[in-house]
Amino acid sequence: MPIQSEPQLRGEWAARTDTPKRSVFRNYRADERNLLTPALSPSESERESPSPSSREAVTADGTSDLEISKTRSSLFPLPLGGGEGQGEEASRALTHTLQTAIDLAIARSFLHRFLAKAYEDPTPQGWAWLCDVGTQESLRAAVRVVAAARPSAANSSASLASSLEQLSAALCRGAATIFNDAYIATFGHAARGGCPLNEIEYGDLKADPLFQPHRLADLAAFYRAFGLEVTDDAGERHDHICLELEFLCVLAAKEAYALEHQLDADQLAQCRDAQKKFLREHLGRWTPAFTRRLAAATNEPTFRALAEFTRAFIESECVRFSVTPGSEDLLLRPVDDAAERMCDSCGINQLAPGALATP
Repeated sequence: MPIQSEPQLRGEWAARTDTPKRSVFRNYRADERNLLTPALSPSESERESPSPSSREAVTADGTSDLEISKTRSSLFPLPLGGGEGQGEEASRALTHTLQTAIDLAIARSFLHRFLAKAYEDPTPQGWAWLCDVGTQESLRAAVRVVAAARPSAANSSASLASSLEQLSAALCRGAATIFNDAYIATFGHAARGGCPLNEIEYGDLKADPLFQPHRLADLAAFYRAFGLEVTDDAGERHDHICLELEFLCVLAAKEAYALEHQLDADQLAQCRDAQKKFLREHLGRWTPAFTRRLAAATNEPTFRALAEFTRAFIESECVRFSVTPGSEDLLLRPVDDAAERMCDSCGINQLAPGALATP
């Protein structure tokens, strides 16, 4: 687990500070044009037989084919005895396995980003992006890749595909006002409510009083360890579901980068280990309880479908990293009476959902 005293990672793993601000992390920006395509949409023949130009691109930095082959073999070893004496056939198998891993990392990065956008405060621009045809096509492509990566987990894949159909059907441009009203009614204006969007609102009733600050400090340490800076205008605590989803989006993107650029196995392992720890200690711990509450808190079709899709995807992530998901019955933490009295003084808790001022 990263701690505050650990040094920030440098080199390939530190986020670039000279790029434009993107979402909640000011120094990280995804390439909108190449986020999913063409990596998720080539034919099988293209994957198994890369074009000459793509082979040339791999070695454009001067790396020899032998060095690339050794790196691929260490990251994606063939079964015992496999590939011996098979020459080009073994090389194609390694290339196909590597491309599949890259596609999977990119798909997972996109799904985390999609969910982060879905749980943001609604805006016309955000809703338009969620409903956009291109976004929907990328969403379906990403789910196909994630489902194909673990054919043994058939139930999880079926649940993810089924919830995707419901969510896609509910996402239409004309429903923006309905979604906005349901968002306010479900989540309200404050962090504390019947269905909180913040991790530390979920916890053991007998938890140590320092549970909340320790959780927040741990989250901040995770972000800093990978060189990420939360924007000044993010408007949310470090434990908000959008920030946690965005963070895993970044880690999955870094995993794809490490694979595509043939970084050493230690760096790749470091990135995957961080994802596993973050799921176990944070997002995977409280998301099951959050999605259960969300599904019960509203009858709005988009939110019910979103809750089921979120639950299915995070569950698949936990299976992927051999992490046990948290309990759906995780309770909300006890209310701090002193803090509640302070909050009551502003009068907002007495307002109807969606109201911004007293009548």
